Amino acid sequence: YDKQEYEDLLYLARVRAVKVTVNKATMAGMVAGLCVMAGVVVAGPVGAAAGGAVGTAVAMRHAEGVLTLTKLLEDTPPKKRGEVCKIFAEALKEEFEETIRSNPELKVIMGAGSPVHVVRYMVERDIIKNDQMKRMDMILSKIS
Repeated sequence: YDKQEYEDLLYLARVRAVKVTVNKATMAGMVAGLCVMAGVVVAGPVGAAAGGAVGTAVAMRHAEGVLTLTKLLEDTPPKKRGEVCKIFAEALKEEFEETIRSNPELKVIMGAGSPVHVVRYMVERDIIKNDQMKRMDMILSKIS
């Protein structure tokens, strides 16, 4: 993976203090199922209802977690970082393509790097418009 692109992505995550919601639905479903099964083993059909209620409550609590994008990126195994950078690069390119194309300075930077490099440059120099900044934050926060 491109270490500079990854570092630029970390920079954007830190500067913007983006929080992400990580979906853990599979694990939550397993917890709910295990609670129902335990309820059946302990108390039969009545236990199934009780286990289902407890399992659902526990599953809902664990189904989604909120953490910083910085933490998520830091915890990403090095072998997966290239994939992560590619996903963000494509989304950022789509969002900022017109801005980059209309600015000669940004076009030159884009020619030598990735959209993540260009967006970092734009953030550092306060080139991004407010509505684009909000959309960038939305792009950075969509992780599942």
